[in-house]
Amino acid sequence: MLKNSITFLGTGGGRVVVFRQIRHSGGMWLNLEGINILIDPGPGSLVRIFEHGFDTRNLDVIVVSHRHLDHSSDLNAVVESATESTKKPLNLLASPEDVIEGDDPILLRYLRKGIGEFGIIRENTEINYRDIKIVGTVRHIHEGAQTYGIEFHSQEKKVVYVPCGRFYEGMLEGYSENADLMIFNTTFPAPVEKYYHLSVDDVEQMLLRYRPKKAVITHFSIPMLKSDPEKIAARLSRKADLPVIAAYDGLRVEF
Repeated sequence: MLKNSITFLGTGGGRVVVFRQIRHSGGMWLNLEGINILIDPGPGSLVRIFEHGFDTRNLDVIVVSHRHLDHSSDLNAVVESATESTKKPLNLLASPEDVIEGDDPILLRYLRKGIGEFGIIRENTEINYRDIKIVGTVRHIHEGAQTYGIEFHSQEKKVVYVPCGRFYEGMLEGYSENADLMIFNTTFPAPVEKYYHLSVDDVEQMLLRYRPKKAVITHFSIPMLKSDPEKIAARLSRKADLPVIAAYDGLRVEF
């Protein structure tokens, strides 16, 4: 397994792409300084983990950016698998509060004993785990779900994840500049007012503002797929003068 790499277990976004599995939706497997982190275990995540040569029993941390099903539906299955039916608890589950608490949590209550520690992601918070930090940054506007930007910091590396949400000017402050890798959930080729998702135009503004060393766009809707994500990534790369990669199912990026 490659240290300091991320594997895209799925790159689908939007109801049609995800729930017809036009692209997979298993989330991302991040290895940061040897620590294995599963991010956003959506539909099919458990299957994709093993399909790509990983093993849930090697997971250290699960991170859920928000409670919508395309980011969380396989959380319980992965926890059950990773903990061998709660006998060997997972070290850390980090998420916004509404994923694990309240009247309608995503995590089933009987699985709570399979989690060693719960870390609540909020704006401007840090969760320490061994030699890394999971940082909650900017509040996102995303209907029906508490959502925040998330960063992963080690002494040498920074990975920034910009999850779903409607763009607003406040998103141009609060993320780290010059990160080693910045990942954008880029659902639409152009802004769509009625949906709470980022567009290519929004990502361009953030690339110019934050100047990561490398960026990846993912979480594609039907309009994005029709517009050709690779061509969009190439255009963003030219405009921002930095490497931008269009993710595909199974892509592994080193940083």
